[in-house]
Amino acid sequence: MGKNEFIYLSQEDVLATNVSMERVLEIIESVLSLHDSNEVILPSKVILDMGEKERGRINAMPAYLGGKFEICGMKWIAGFPKNPAKYGIPRAHALTILNDAETGVPLAVMDGTYISAMRTGAVTGVGAKYLANPDSEVLGIIGCGVQAKTQIMGLMAAIPSIKALKGYDIQTPAAEKFLAWASETFGLKCEVARSPRQAVEGSDIVVTVTVADKPIVKDSWLKKGCMLAHIGSYQEEEEAVIFNADKVVVDIWEEVLHRGTPLLAKLFKAGKIGEDRIHANIGAIINGKKKGRENREEKIFYSPLGLGSEDIGVASLVYSEAREKGLGVSLKLWENYCF
Repeated sequence: MGKNEFIYLSQEDVLATNVSMERVLEIIESVLSLHDSNEVILPSKVILDMGEKERGRINAMPAYLGGKFEICGMKWIAGFPKNPAKYGIPRAHALTILNDAETGVPLAVMDGTYISAMRTGAVTGVGAKYLANPDSEVLGIIGCGVQAKTQIMGLMAAIPSIKALKGYDIQTPAAEKFLAWASETFGLKCEVARSPRQAVEGSDIVVTVTVADKPIVKDSWLKKGCMLAHIGSYQEEEEAVIFNADKVVVDIWEEVLHRGTPLLAKLFKAGKIGEDRIHANIGAIINGKKKGRENREEKIFYSPLGLGSEDIGVASLVYSEAREKGLGVSLKLWENYCF
């Protein structure tokens, strides 16, 4: 049996593929559509919890994609919250592995950190396409860290009418740096919000991307017709936000429950809401089985968990582009099979 090789893509290689957010949006929309069509195999993520807030955790997120993809793989992502302050390195690090879906042969091992950030921003963008008013102009964001950049990228690709951005972070310099980048990159009118309320009030789209586990957003701050995207892992809004939303939309409800930490899961397990509070998985809206936004006045709460299938979909695009451009290093798995 002949040798087997796969390619290794560093973060620099992944960036060199120049995969645009517009293409990532297309991939994520296709993946979420396939979920609704039952063409995805997605085991629940395995969490290696070493003290999620005190030390860190690593998630294993495998998936198979059918349809036009026909590929499988896994994201292995670590999140250690003390890294930036204590070690001067990013909070999150990820590797993504791709395998041929017919033979199981490894195709690629690549840095998954950038892919993870891009797909997270694209998931919000896809949600906004179906759930936000299409002429939304004012965006409020709470949490101005690394993920905030791809959130803006995804939203600008989906809702190009956005003209103004208000950003709040508990670290004001982080907000200032992020907003300067957003102003230069997208030409947005940017304002540093001095409180969460200032970021939320008057915004057509609100995004929370924090590690908070106590309510930040109050229902009374949300204007009629807004979309609130909850991107953090825990509780970023008071319960009334969910109780009073006209629609509640998730990516995969079963996976939200499996994770257990988002407010939606906590309310369900406490018996405060039932499954009827969940309007739809976003894939059902993409496929036309459920309605997205139906009028300008609806307040819509969107709470995607983030799925390994999304990472595999984006990684497959990166792999294809890398092969076409000759990027990466070929590594040998075996020269002559030993059995």
